Amino acid sequence: MASAVIFDMDGVIVDSERYWAEEVEGILDEAGVGDEVGPEDVLGANVYDQYDWLAANYDPEISKAEYFELYDERAETVYTEKCDLLDGFHDLLDELDERGVPTAVCTSSFPHWIEMAFDTFDLHGRFDEVVNAADLDVPGKPEPDIYEAAADELDVDIKDCVVVEDSGNGVESAARAGAHVIALDTSVNDDMDLSPADELAADGLDLRDRVLAALDRD
Repeated sequence: MASAVIFDMDGVIVDSERYWAEEVEGILDEAGVGDEVGPEDVLGANVYDQYDWLAANYDPEISKAEYFELYDERAETVYTEKCDLLDGFHDLLDELDERGVPTAVCTSSFPHWIEMAFDTFDLHGRFDEVVNAADLDVPGKPEPDIYEAAADELDVDIKDCVVVEDSGNGVESAARAGAHVIALDTSVNDDMDLSPADELAADGLDLRDRVLAALDRD
């Protein structure tokens, strides 16, 4: 039986991933790799890891600092003006809190982006831990380290965790760590490989039912 729940932020808690997909397409074009790489190839990974992957496999025309700046200048619009909270998410957190289930956010977003999203959707104090790749000296998604670190912060075994993800990179990360993975089906991840997930949730209501069922499962 699972004993903790870990949520990705972008594309799960908030539907920012679909807006990032639009923005990233432009960012990749500005980096000079848009003809070879699409948003589905990099979404879910830390921005700096994205750039390192691009530099190793392609020939970006801008520096790592410039690549980050392109993201950073778009973040406020994404988190404060465009995206919405997942339907029923506060209700799900209430149910988990009533059950005494520890929760965490595990994200590749940067601290001030997380702060903007939490301010916008009243999420401060709603999780036991918030783990972001920028604060960790470990490889980001799709490597398993960040989810292992999140489980350590919750003081639980990652194999006893339910992880909710939406991107191919995130699903692979959580699955490799050994968690029970629920992938949230979105308009963005149609072209991503979600096959490592244990199950697929259609929407916020379906996700609630699947998370609670996973917690109750022997």
